[in-house]
Amino acid sequence: MKKRNVVIVTLTSLFLATGFAACRHGYHRGFDEFDLEAATNRIAARLDLDDTQKAELKSIAVEITAKVKDMRADRESRHRELADLVREETISRETVDRMITDRMEKMEELAAFATDRLLAFHATLTPEQREKIAVHIEEHATGKGRYFHH
Repeated sequence: MKKRNVVIVTLTSLFLATGFAACRHGYHRGFDEFDLEAATNRIAARLDLDDTQKAELKSIAVEITAKVKDMRADRESRHRELADLVREETISRETVDRMITDRMEKMEELAAFATDRLLAFHATLTPEQREKIAVHIEEHATGKGRYFHH
């Protein structure tokens, strides 16, 4: 049961992080403030958010993006550590487990933060706005459409 929860949390956090970053199709060289603004404006327009909801959405997007950038900041050192590990004659299971555990803990922290912020945002949505999101999710699940694209 615990492993299942970790997988769900990891997938959820990856979905959230990439969801905000995936505002352009094709090769993505990076994520900048323009992309963030475009993504939040598109969501706000499709859901007909009021000014308060738009501000909350933009705040959430900025906070989550900042946390993702913080996580990516140590990416180079993690890769160096992994490369050094692979060069060793033998690798201990404890070392690999520690590396995986450290990464999963960071992902769980991000997922918990994002969940808290998104739950608060959900509470501000009207039933009509929630229905729009639900319909898009169902369409995406059946392959009839992409999320927020018609």
